[in-house]
Amino acid sequence: MSNPITISYIWNQSNIDKLFEASYKYQFEHSRKRYVGWLFIAIMQFGVVAALKKGAFELLLFATIMVIYWYYGKKIIAKQRAKRSFENSEFKDKKIEMRIDEQGFHILLPYQEEWSWEDIQEVVVLGEDIMIYKYPNFHYIPASGFASMEDKSRFKTLVKKYGRLR
Repeated sequence: MSNPITISYIWNQSNIDKLFEASYKYQFEHSRKRYVGWLFIAIMQFGVVAALKKGAFELLLFATIMVIYWYYGKKIIAKQRAKRSFENSEFKDKKIEMRIDEQGFHILLPYQEEWSWEDIQEVVVLGEDIMIYKYPNFHYIPASGFASMEDKSRFKTLVKKYGRLR
């Protein structure tokens, strides 16, 4: 590859919202915790049925609250935590700039760091956006970070070449 791929974007509220939605869905779909959640929901539904049969209002209320928490509360709490983390982040509203080539990822702004292809555990495509994992760290690249569709295509080709695409 002759020219490095340049990625540039502003780490702002819009990007944190897109990242949260995409990564929350991805993590839920690819986590073993979802099976625990299904078991949890099944137990709570038995609790609802038992409460209705026995007239146990307290058990019905508890089971209902737990089901609502599982479906809605977890995500709301996690999103608030992500927003709070963004608000306190040193990268808030800062320009992020990277260069990607045969050697790996060269993070230029807001700090300097290099990740070789061997350092990167996986690259995950989240809809139009991309997550690059070097556990425990990651970098999010919104689709708007690429200068062109050609650059995004070249990026995916490089990732496939090094066997990191998931």
